[in-house]
Amino acid sequence: MATSKVTPDGDAIVTEVHIDAAPDRVFQALVDPQQVPQWWGQGGVYRCTKFHADLRVGGKWLCEGIGPDGGDFKIVGEYQEIDPPHLLVYTWVASWTGDMKTTVRWELEPTNPGTLLRIRHSGLAAYPQAAQSYRGWPRMLGWLRAFLDNGETVADRKQAAAK
Repeated sequence: MATSKVTPDGDAIVTEVHIDAAPDRVFQALVDPQQVPQWWGQGGVYRCTKFHADLRVGGKWLCEGIGPDGGDFKIVGEYQEIDPPHLLVYTWVASWTGDMKTTVRWELEPTNPGTLLRIRHSGLAAYPQAAQSYRGWPRMLGWLRAFLDNGETVADRKQAAAK
């Protein structure tokens, strides 16, 4: 189960999960355009349908998908730090938040067995209402964990009930 907390200054959401896979495997699932759409999402919630990564500092990344209302969304950013399989840092600009630019930092720490995966989504203090939309990191890390630990894909997950 993923744990999540908001930093005292309200600037970041920090979420952690333990995954049984090695850091190399986890890192690949985060950046491989073939793998990301397999695990990122659930029908009725949101799901990534296309992912592109120019995996180099200064390279761009893109996720396109379908939101809970059935409409399209897009998230784009630029890689700032890359240290496989330990660290991945990039900017994050989501279509549903306008031009709000934040930073996502993935830290992968080897454990025995597996990986402690920590994500820190920062730059949120200036956008308190928009920051609420990023409370879904535990669910997203749960999807990643299910993919890596059990081979579960978006297609395997039940459609989420409408709210």
